[in-house]
Amino acid sequence: MATLFPDYQQMIMQAYERKKVNNTLPHGLMHLKPAKLKEECLKRCTKDVNKRDEKIIRDFCGDLNDARTCYAIIQRCETDKFRPLVNYLKEKSGSTDEKNIELLAWLIDFSGRPWELGKTVAGDEDINEDPALNDPSPAKGDLVAVPDSSANSPATGIDTPAGNPVIPEIPIIPVRFVGSIGKESGGVSPAETGKQEKVRGKSVKTLAAAVMLSLVLGTGGMWWWKDKNQTPRSGYCMYWLEDHYEPIACNQKISNARVIALDTMRLKNLRKITRPDTITYQAIGKVWYSKIAGKFEFYTSGGEHPVVFGRELRPITIYIIDKYIRSGIITN
Repeated sequence: MATLFPDYQQMIMQAYERKKVNNTLPHGLMHLKPAKLKEECLKRCTKDVNKRDEKIIRDFCGDLNDARTCYAIIQRCETDKFRPLVNYLKEKSGSTDEKNIELLAWLIDFSGRPWELGKTVAGDEDINEDPALNDPSPAKGDLVAVPDSSANSPATGIDTPAGNPVIPEIPIIPVRFVGSIGKESGGVSPAETGKQEKVRGKSVKTLAAAVMLSLVLGTGGMWWWKDKNQTPRSGYCMYWLEDHYEPIACNQKISNARVIALDTMRLKNLRKITRPDTITYQAIGKVWYSKIAGKFEFYTSGGEHPVVFGRELRPITIYIIDKYIRSGIITN
């Protein structure tokens, strides 16, 4: 499935935060200033730069002269062009231009760069996943107890199967096989043999009917299970209800709610965290947040804000955890 740009941006920001935690960011990204960022770009130009990276640099600086090298383009690039990315990384702005995200991907050597329409991006393969949020194992002396998303799962009417559908077993009907006439068979008479043949014929027909019935029931059961448990797609949309998305028919109207196209990943994974005081360092890379009118909100997945459209959710950082959560400013 092709990667959408919001998901691509989320991967880059997650990689950036991980490098920040591990102190592996380039110098210019550790000391965020427009001039420092420009210097870091100049240093990056001394390494191998492929054609796609050149396009990222040209798009960022607005220089379409193919004759200029990467170094020459960055040298001529105005320092103020780096300020929007600096403000975004310092969390002074809630969003930034796509070209700034691509420049960040180049600076941190994000393996999936650049984003292209129809392209699937898997992210950096060298980044290990963090422990689950509700993993009780110690990490840096803290435990994380982010609420289980299943506790806030929407009542969508879509049941999750506990296993594969059970197909009824074929009943075993005992069949009496008649031996040939002779000494070993006890000398069965022709009349008795005819009766036994009729009984055997009826048994075989009964067995065949049972097999057909089992196949019909089994196939019907599989189709029923598939139809009952399949996530609605065609003709379905969804809307945000308090702390999760609810599926709904696209032609149905909900007051004070915006009905949008169904996204099965967000329907399943995006939940609003109602107990942010349980979030600790293990939440990095697993929790996203938004600050609107001075109020923080935390979510279990990234992308666009479910209510304030056009605003992106941002990966949680050590700074946010230390300043607002561990200090007790945010309690619920």
